[in-house]
Amino acid sequence: MTTILSVKNLKKDFNDSGQKAVNVLNGISFDVEEADFIAIMGPSGSGKSTLLYNISGMDQPSSGEVVLEGQNIGGLNQVELADVRLHKFGYVFQQPHLIPSLTVKENIILAASIRNKKVDSVIDEKAKNLMELTGINELADRDTMSLSGGQAQRVSICRSFMNDPKLVFADEPTGSLNSKSSEAIMNLFVDINQKGSTIMIVTHDPLVAAKANQVWFLLDGVLYQKERLGPWDKSQASVMARKNKINDIMSEIEV
Repeated sequence: MTTILSVKNLKKDFNDSGQKAVNVLNGISFDVEEADFIAIMGPSGSGKSTLLYNISGMDQPSSGEVVLEGQNIGGLNQVELADVRLHKFGYVFQQPHLIPSLTVKENIILAASIRNKKVDSVIDEKAKNLMELTGINELADRDTMSLSGGQAQRVSICRSFMNDPKLVFADEPTGSLNSKSSEAIMNLFVDINQKGSTIMIVTHDPLVAAKANQVWFLLDGVLYQKERLGPWDKSQASVMARKNKINDIMSEIEV
């Protein structure tokens, strides 16, 4: 498999009102390969979201390297980094952050139209295909204020894949959803990953993490353990086996 992202000795410190620096990430290193689906778990305060933000160009690490396809993005200026975020990365957050003055389709195509300076037939067709994949094609002309939480998150997922990103980062994307909507959203991530997309997701929910093919556990800012779960199998026995394995590791960490 092709390595698309390499993280080398990543550290992140926070200074609290002039007090001693707090070490949140303590020298983390790993590689992400094409078509990986990685769930990041760990106790509260272990550095999960901080890690995601620092490898995705949303924040700057204190030291270390984040290398995307051979390029250290830590050495880029703000304009160059914004270009990487627009063209190479996709983002899905716990809250969809849709623009209320735009329709569903307009929200989805916004980033792609910025990239291409206009809306053409290719962008239009891509949006239609993503809306069909996520089951929201009938909502294209709806205003976003009338959407349910699950529908809004589907719009966010469509938007994140419009520019064919090398890697999509998702921070607790099911955190504000009920169990039915959460399962539907994660099934979408599975389907999209099986089509070749690379995904990294932060979650506290073992059932959500069980959909990934790898689960990485953080503890005190260190990558404590990597667990390969293998390809997704939706049988109830497989789901429970994966969930139980995750719970066992989390129990060890939280002792």
